[in-house]
Amino acid sequence: MLPPRNAIAITAVVLLGLFVIDGSYVWFEDRPGWILAAGLVGFAAILALQLSHSFPSLSPWPPRYRRATWGVQALLTYLPILVFGVGWGGMTEFLTASAALVFPASVGWPLFGLAALGDSLVFFHFGSGWETAVYAVIEAVLIPLIIIGLSRMSDMIVKLHRSREELSRLAVTSERLRFARDLHDVLGYSISAISLKCELAYRLLADAPDKAREELGEVLRTSRKALADVRSVSRGYREMSLAGEADAAVSTLSAAGIRTSVRIDSGVLPSAVDAVLATVLREGLTNVLRHSRAEQCEIRAERRDGNAVLTLANDGAGRARPPRSVADGALAEIDARVGELGGTLAHGTDGRGWFRLETVVPLPAQAARDGRAGCPAGHEACDAGQPVLPARGSGYPDMLPRAAAAITLAVLVGYFLAYSEIAMAYHPAFAHGAAVELCLSAMLVLQLAVSFQWRLTRRTRRPWVLRQGALGALVLLQFVPPLFLGPTWVGLPGFVAGAALLTLPAAAAWPVLAGVTVACGVELYLTGNPPWDITYQSAYTVTCALVVFGLSRMARLASELHRSRTEIARLAVTTERLRFARDLHDLLGFSLSAITLKCELVRRLAQHRPVQAQAELTEVLQIARQALADVRTVADGRQRMSLAAEAESATAMLAGVGIRATVATDCGELPGEVDTVLATMVREGLTNVLRHSRAAHCEITAERTAAGVRLTLVNDGVNGSVGSGLASEVDGGSGIGNLTTRVKAVNGRLVAGARPDGCFELRAEVDLLAAAS
Repeated sequence: MLPPRNAIAITAVVLLGLFVIDGSYVWFEDRPGWILAAGLVGFAAILALQLSHSFPSLSPWPPRYRRATWGVQALLTYLPILVFGVGWGGMTEFLTASAALVFPASVGWPLFGLAALGDSLVFFHFGSGWETAVYAVIEAVLIPLIIIGLSRMSDMIVKLHRSREELSRLAVTSERLRFARDLHDVLGYSISAISLKCELAYRLLADAPDKAREELGEVLRTSRKALADVRSVSRGYREMSLAGEADAAVSTLSAAGIRTSVRIDSGVLPSAVDAVLATVLREGLTNVLRHSRAEQCEIRAERRDGNAVLTLANDGAGRARPPRSVADGALAEIDARVGELGGTLAHGTDGRGWFRLETVVPLPAQAARDGRAGCPAGHEACDAGQPVLPARGSGYPDMLPRAAAAITLAVLVGYFLAYSEIAMAYHPAFAHGAAVELCLSAMLVLQLAVSFQWRLTRRTRRPWVLRQGALGALVLLQFVPPLFLGPTWVGLPGFVAGAALLTLPAAAAWPVLAGVTVACGVELYLTGNPPWDITYQSAYTVTCALVVFGLSRMARLASELHRSRTEIARLAVTTERLRFARDLHDLLGFSLSAITLKCELVRRLAQHRPVQAQAELTEVLQIARQALADVRTVADGRQRMSLAAEAESATAMLAGVGIRATVATDCGELPGEVDTVLATMVREGLTNVLRHSRAAHCEITAERTAAGVRLTLVNDGVNGSVGSGLASEVDGGSGIGNLTTRVKAVNGRLVAGARPDGCFELRAEVDLLAAAS
């Protein structure tokens, strides 16, 4: 990432190089020392002013003084010409660049033109021929463009960074508003109806218990429907990932007593491929649990020959019912989804007698980069949750990459024209001149290929061939033509050195730059050029190389940042969706489960124990009100839960359904995020105890350890089934998978499974030092 520090450093070095180039004419003149000292002070003042105009954040004075500082720079530019003559004329190029940097475009670019004209007139006045005049005109435009390009492009990239952040923020805000609408439409009415009907049943209990039971039946139907809606909405918002499913698989299979080996070496996958492989893994695990008697299971994900390969194998083939064919049920649907991405799904028994399910999905080079290519049009994994981006050409973010590329192209062409003029100043014969221009044109094309190779190699499997080949050709074109063209050939040494900086590792690139500079200096010396020409050309080579490197790298970065805006926004929305899905399941799932259980209890109590039934209904109303508050919490994304409060609520909840509870959570103050995660674990564990077990006793313990804190939930509701007391199905990320993700996010570890004493244990251990860091 070049900007901002590296961009400033490169610009400062380039400016210093340009000062050395222009100052060489002053230093080699025979003048008194005090005049040279005054010139040095003037050079330093102009350099400081130029840096303040290029990077206003470095300026020690407020921006409103920049026009005044431009006026000071104009005086320092033109007055010393009366003393130093054309040797000071190069300073006019900095004034030209500052005009476009300091003033608005409507004023700056006309001033740019006037300053460039003034620069040309200075050289016309002191010039010695048309060659000098033409070169002066080229330099009068080229050097300011270089300075403007290096200065503006770093600012462009900062704006692109900000636009990406703003786009992500707006996309998340838009998604949050959609959450709120969905919650209102799907759950708001249901929870409000539950509250109203519970209040009505409360009033009817004493005088009309049968009517109250009917109302409670309505409440039960509504709460069950709302609970199903919560699961449906949560699953719909959750974007599956292979890594997440693999985490859930470890806990799920361990709880089932199946030894599991997992290796995920597939790297970052395109979103569509990741979602499909996660679906295959989920369905494969479901079949392992339902249809086999496996004792061992292996999960492997890797990249192989340009494909993403997922392999799920288990040793239950000989002890299982005959596997379903791919044409049956969910496997047929998954096979169709894999086929849409050009992949294959195969299953069968391998040489070890294991049942193996293997999925192979091709990974196009473009898909590996942007994470979306290869996804079929209209596919739900691609289209769901995509933020709406500004229309192309609708604002400055879309213009910046094109402007960056245009500036880079203009500067490279400008260097080509400048060196062409230098070569023509030797007045070569027509054939020699044509050969020189042909070689220079070839070097320009090769440099364009190196500078924009990231555009040319998107579909190339071996991009290094283009880079290294272009660099080798540039070296040959720089050092072979002098054998035939003599002093007529100056070449483009800055392009060779710049291409080396762009192509080679730093340890090799900088020595190449130094070698090219020295070799060209030696060549100039051997052909009889004076010392100031050698100094000028050497500084020009280094400066040109840095300009080529800086502009090419920043043009690429601008394009990549712009291209990645969509993916960054999509990932931001995906993260928000996962947050929403987890909170929706953990918060509202608990509340609606509690309402359902308590309403069933009230129906049984209504006929014979109306006073206790009213007390239970009071709690139902409190839970319903809390559920409405939870709806707002989920939509706003400001969830903050307390372990102590959840433990207290758990005690009351378990006592209400006849489960003895032992609770000890005095573990001191916890960091906010850890407290929320552990409170969520208590709520989720309690919900699943009520939903999936027949427990008579439940124990909740939180204690400090040497590393941090340990939370344990134990219940005696295991009846030989897998995961009694915690939903362990591969069901879209709820249950163990959801809790595993949350605990891992705070540098913790989650363990779930049956203990030797017949109880089911859910345990989380969090390293508080790691979580705080």
